[in-house]
Amino acid sequence: MAPDLHGEIAHDVDDLKADIAFERGELGAAITHDYSTAETGIVPLSHRRPMWHFLGLWTTFVAGFSYMFLGFEIHDGGHSLASTVAITLIGYGMYVAYAMFGSYLGSRTGQTHALLTRSVFGVFGSWIVSAFILIAPLGWVGYQANLLVTLWNGFYGWSAIFTLTLLVAGLMIFNNLLGFTGISVFARYLVTPLLIVWCIYMVVKGFVSDGGHFHGTPAGSGLPFWVAVVAVIGFSMWGNEPDFWRYGRPRFVWPLPTYLFAAAFFTLFTMAGWMMDQLANAKGDDSLIFRYTVHYSLFGAFWLAWIIATISQIAINDGNYYESVNAGQNLLGSIKRWPRVLTCLLVAGGGVIAADLVNFHFLNGWFKVSSFLAVTVPSATVIMAVDHFVLPRLFRISRPLDHVPHWDEAGKINLPAVIALLGAVFFGVTGTASWPHGWLEATAPNSWGPVPLETWVIAGAAYIGLVALVRSAANAKQLLGFSKPALASNAPGDAIVDMATAAGV
Repeated sequence: MAPDLHGEIAHDVDDLKADIAFERGELGAAITHDYSTAETGIVPLSHRRPMWHFLGLWTTFVAGFSYMFLGFEIHDGGHSLASTVAITLIGYGMYVAYAMFGSYLGSRTGQTHALLTRSVFGVFGSWIVSAFILIAPLGWVGYQANLLVTLWNGFYGWSAIFTLTLLVAGLMIFNNLLGFTGISVFARYLVTPLLIVWCIYMVVKGFVSDGGHFHGTPAGSGLPFWVAVVAVIGFSMWGNEPDFWRYGRPRFVWPLPTYLFAAAFFTLFTMAGWMMDQLANAKGDDSLIFRYTVHYSLFGAFWLAWIIATISQIAINDGNYYESVNAGQNLLGSIKRWPRVLTCLLVAGGGVIAADLVNFHFLNGWFKVSSFLAVTVPSATVIMAVDHFVLPRLFRISRPLDHVPHWDEAGKINLPAVIALLGAVFFGVTGTASWPHGWLEATAPNSWGPVPLETWVIAGAAYIGLVALVRSAANAKQLLGFSKPALASNAPGDAIVDMATAAGV
């Protein structure tokens, strides 16, 4: 029996119409607050998105010219194509091992990363973590903006690099004015389909037409294996996975297909970068490699390359800005009549400043930005995941996360959490040699192994050890920064209390 193609197409069109209608209905809330303040800080289960939303979004986040740049760096570091694939899979695999817990924390609680810090870290701890969340992604904003302008320069010879970088960095905030709705719609319907088709064509053509050029190991700078892995983790890392996955289903394995699907394209684009660098033989000139790539995979159509590069870089910076905006909302959103749009505009100004610093003042700014983000915000996520999922089982200490406390309700500081976080971050920044120029320069990032992974383990283990020291104190919950609502809840010590639990999920 022949399939009813007309019926299937009609059904798909109906689904598309329903999806657009749903997003239109969410637009008002997204512009106003995007569930990022204490008053509106938990995404209801009825507003969760289906998996294909995340498949499109995350593929956009791991694909494009910026990930080809990662392939350039690994190639120029003297690694073969096989070694590049291994480095990419190991680094991305470490990221996914972390991200699963961050995603689960967000989907179970429905809260942004920054809002969760109020309950777990207390007021002063939340300020510290929010500063990390606010600042680190802005470094990526600046880097990605400069990369886009560099691409334009390579395509058309637009030489006003400095001015265009600052201008583009600020303008890239636009989709964030529409919150998660604006970001996810832009990614799903415009960016991802183009990237998938382009990537597959480029890699397949490379192996079919020029596979003989990809054997052996290129001469390079001697980039150490683990430093390359750290770079992959940094390019993979968002750190604020709860911000996105609070819109997902509250099941631990639910995000895994999305991460695995995205891994294929992360790997393919890194491979494509290595392949184009090998074929272009441009001796480290990225603009020449990008020009070669356009001729090789886009038939010399620079207008098409301009479209793909521009929309993909905007989509990536959507995620970077989204992280910073939600941190800003945690700090400022409780101010009376403070609109989310104003936070977006302030953060855009920070993006312009970051673009200047990262690209025109820092040596190897891209590596410092990627490694700093990989060891700061994720360490806070690990501590919060340990607090919510492990402490009730180990020490019968349960901190309910079914309510976002106002600042006057939050605990002052969770001392064990802050000490564990700062200690882990010091180790991570030192191990990746990411201090500003002139600080601890004797430390080289080539003998410490997978530093971000080690940092996350240190953060979680140190927090458990410090909680073990204070758990018997009469004021243990105050030392752990419990909020007033959490203290009043009298939750059973072994209970894991969050909005999903309250809904019976």
